[in-house]
Amino acid sequence: MRQITNPRLLAQMLEKWDIPSRFDTEALDFRLVRFQKGELLVAPFRPMDSFLFVVEGSVNIYGLREDGSVFSVYLVESGALLGDIEFVRRGDLPLYAEALGEVLCVSLSMERHREALERDVRFLNTLLHSVADKFRLFPLIGQPAQSVEEKLVTFLREIRPDHTLQSVNASVMQLSCSRSQLQRVVRKLCVDGTLEKVGKGKYRLTSV
Repeated sequence: MRQITNPRLLAQMLEKWDIPSRFDTEALDFRLVRFQKGELLVAPFRPMDSFLFVVEGSVNIYGLREDGSVFSVYLVESGALLGDIEFVRRGDLPLYAEALGEVLCVSLSMERHREALERDVRFLNTLLHSVADKFRLFPLIGQPAQSVEEKLVTFLREIRPDHTLQSVNASVMQLSCSRSQLQRVVRKLCVDGTLEKVGKGKYRLTSV
């Protein structure tokens, strides 16, 4: 992680993602940090002491089983918040967050602002929505009996705000399937009219 000292860029990111509007508390010490591809933003052995608003890039959240195999939990994209669950439960999760490419985040110290933020109704509402969005993905991960087709349709209908599959490669993490499985399902759903191609590698649900 590298801190970026660029007040103009920080102001641009705060405005672009409307981050200050998520708080009633004023004069918060926002900072800009950058992670390189493969770098861990979160890890069980590293206490998370700051909120991270992802403003550029994507982050893979995953866990490790006892046998050392990896299971993906969800994909964090620009606009998402990391640190919500850790702030509420005052502890770390047995999960890793890895930058899939270069990732830019707006950070905010948890402990420095904890007393004010625990009384900040608007921010607590932000935390509630952030946690709820993450938990909406868990049924897709925890139901191996559900087919990839069912998972994909549910994912696009209930979780993606624009009902669009933006990337096959990124979505395999969230749907716990292989790339070839997802490609076969996408082709089938395009043939039967459930999906329509709206761009290179992008597909939208035709009926919601």
